[in-house]
Amino acid sequence: MDQETLLTSLAEKTKMEQESDLGDLEQFLTFTIEKEFFGIRLLLVHEILKPVLITRIPNVDDYILGVINLRGEIIPIVDLKKRFHGTDSEIFPVSRIIVIMLDEKRIGVLVDEVKQVVKIQKDFISYTTDDLSLNYSKMVESVSRYEDHLILNLDLEQIVDFVSSAK
Repeated sequence: MDQETLLTSLAEKTKMEQESDLGDLEQFLTFTIEKEFFGIRLLLVHEILKPVLITRIPNVDDYILGVINLRGEIIPIVDLKKRFHGTDSEIFPVSRIIVIMLDEKRIGVLVDEVKQVVKIQKDFISYTTDDLSLNYSKMVESVSRYEDHLILNLDLEQIVDFVSSAK
């Protein structure tokens, strides 16, 4: 077998391996809070909204901004920046509310900026987050790398439970 045939064979084999690996991809919607990159599994994202009027609710934790009326459904809105860093979010033209749906519950999370949808191979996702020394590390499901960014992928069950138990 000559070198050109060998290279062609290796290229075809690599291409077939890459195509078979497409099923091993996870898709995340990425966004930033305080210049940190976060991700949410794309399948759980219901929609993305520009910030709208939020009705405040008395006697709730300060990271619960209030509720919005989304086509007749009342959706609680969480300020992740307040929850994660202790400071209030400022709303900029690029700020967004990501409405997520988990187990028939919908909540909205206010983020500084939605970035993009990324596809990450499952092999490049680390589910070991015990070493994270963040005050919100129990809300991080996994960590992955995309281009030159580390992405903290959020555990939405933790966030939904956290909001449900808020006072």
